[in-house]
Amino acid sequence: MRCKTERPSLYALLAGHFAPSPLEDLVVTRADFPHWMRPDLQRAIQTLVADLPKHRFAGLRPRERERELRFADLVEEGSKSVAIGPAAFQDIDIGEAYPVRCATRALWLAEREGVPFALLLDVDEGYHHVRARIEIAARPDAESRRVTARIGEELRAGAAEARCWRGKTLVLDPAREDFEISAAGLRVERAEPVRREEIVLAQKTFSLVERNTLGFVREAERLAQLGLSQKKGVLLYGPPGTGKTLIVRWLVGALEGYTKLIVSAGHYGLLAECLEMARALQPALVVLEDVDLVGGHRDGPWAASGGALNTLLNEMDGLTPEARVLFVLTTNRPEVLEPALAARPGRVDQAIEIGLPGETERLLLVRRYAGSLGVVDDLAARIARQAGRASPAFIKELMRRAAQAMLERGGGNALQWQDVEGALADMLGAGGKLGARMLGADHRVGFAA
Repeated sequence: MRCKTERPSLYALLAGHFAPSPLEDLVVTRADFPHWMRPDLQRAIQTLVADLPKHRFAGLRPRERERELRFADLVEEGSKSVAIGPAAFQDIDIGEAYPVRCATRALWLAEREGVPFALLLDVDEGYHHVRARIEIAARPDAESRRVTARIGEELRAGAAEARCWRGKTLVLDPAREDFEISAAGLRVERAEPVRREEIVLAQKTFSLVERNTLGFVREAERLAQLGLSQKKGVLLYGPPGTGKTLIVRWLVGALEGYTKLIVSAGHYGLLAECLEMARALQPALVVLEDVDLVGGHRDGPWAASGGALNTLLNEMDGLTPEARVLFVLTTNRPEVLEPALAARPGRVDQAIEIGLPGETERLLLVRRYAGSLGVVDDLAARIARQAGRASPAFIKELMRRAAQAMLERGGGNALQWQDVEGALADMLGAGGKLGARMLGADHRVGFAA
């Protein structure tokens, strides 16, 4: 019969570690970290203890759910509120081959430069926020204060360096539960990069976009040497389906060395936290999609509720000139934007209309979206001419429906004008002006612009 081995209590473990000093004499210092710093904080702790071969690690289990864990809870003799148990970890995806395994509640006991200390980690997912908290306990003498202060500085520096996230495309997701307002976490976006040749724009418009984004970034350091600001705001506006999102995806891939933060519908409740991350992770690109959702005119019918607009205005103003943050805002409805956002240099420095393509660009789009269809030059030119003021998205759908009409009549892969006419009738016949607008086209589509 195997004898049961009695494990030491948490109190006995701590008392032995700090002996002969009484536990009630220990001094505890505390620091909180935002939830997105957890992977780098975990790595900083692992780096710290890796150099201390005699360290001891223990998982902790509070007996009461939803309880914040404090070091003071561990040093009550005879207390059963916290027990040693299996360590709980959470795997956090940082967009690499392997996630970072982060402890949620854990205790490290170690000695550095002859100074014994205890490091407590607690991750709290309370109602108001998600945070990671560390507490460092040590004796009250001057040498212990010096060593623990140095440990705290190393952990803060390692977490703030944020190597796990830098240079990646990030989305801050809201909580999954309706009753929670805290962030569920940070997600790495893995969208396919967009090549320059995939963007069909008038050359003048594209040059303006490039000069105010990539061109500005290339000269940012030299501008700073001249005492000029390194932050910039660019507004892309125009009808739906004209390629604003495509331009953003191209910028995301082309801005090397920048961390990209994407804020879209459903994520504006976390705007303040996202902008805080941009400051910490700069140089950064912050993309605010459909900014009219929070940037509507404060005196107009489209004004957003809550303080999201004020948060955005204050954050864009509050960034120092040295902050290397590029804002790119997109909207389909520039007319509803708050003038303090859209018409004030220092917030939006350049507004660029991404309008409906001209005939030259429409011809390029017809050829692109024709795929392997047989479209002779005269037919392609006629489609581009007769399509009129239609968006790239409209032309893409038009070519797909024309191909469907071709297949239905048994035309092999040779497109004819009758196929295009039938597709136009399907797309616009019942919808009229409203249908044209919803599909990203002028209501005069089907006639030469």
